[in-house]
Amino acid sequence: MPTVPVEDRGICYEEWGSGEPVVWLQGTGESKHGWVGQISELSERYRCIATDHRDVGESSYVDEPYAPADLATDAAAVMDAIGTGPAHVVGYSLGGAAAQELALARPDLVRSLVLLSTWARSDGWFKAQMLNWQAIRRQHWDDERGFLDALGPWLWSPATYATEGFVDGLYTMMMAEEPAQRPDGWIRQCDADIAHDAGAGLGGVTVPAIVIVGEDDLCTPPRYARELCALLPSAELETIADAGHGALGEKLNEVNATIASFLAKH
Repeated sequence: MPTVPVEDRGICYEEWGSGEPVVWLQGTGESKHGWVGQISELSERYRCIATDHRDVGESSYVDEPYAPADLATDAAAVMDAIGTGPAHVVGYSLGGAAAQELALARPDLVRSLVLLSTWARSDGWFKAQMLNWQAIRRQHWDDERGFLDALGPWLWSPATYATEGFVDGLYTMMMAEEPAQRPDGWIRQCDADIAHDAGAGLGGVTVPAIVIVGEDDLCTPPRYARELCALLPSAELETIADAGHGALGEKLNEVNATIASFLAKH
């Protein structure tokens, strides 16, 4: 896969389709392939570019701590290298935090924002949750299925658990991904989640934005989505019924339709 050098690390990306550029930034623990359900549909109309954050997928692993602003620097380097110009930027969870920072640092690269299952700043409750996630990872360092089972209630809605075989199917797909994320990469990405604090600057981000949240999201609950939407001057809010933090997989069709409708308008 093509890789862009950024200081002493390489950031991997992949492209599909043609048309207006859409940049896809994934969440904690997820590589660019986590967008397959969205890109397989939207690449029929758009040039889709998905990156691997540092510490996941085919990008470099690092030793030093970092924040979402550093992930935004990585994304901007890829966009500059391949000449996207202003793009629609779609960010999920940690990728949504990076998308906010990208809009703050490089407004010339951001045409619109789609912010899915994300938040504006890490408060005490959110930080405690991420410390819990790190403890779960350490407890299941070499047991990927046990790790996913323990993490699941933060990711999936009650309706998803009630659909027989659905969660198992999601886990089978997630565990088949290569290369698997190293546990130390997960720990550092959770530290990046903890470090997120973009709230004070978001009033200056005037591009069109949509904030999408699952009504049963325990990780980034609807109250965070409402705060994020209120901080962005040109944002709208969309709530997905019977979906948790993993709404992009739980309610694939609804999420894709919401994203497609927003992009078509902007």
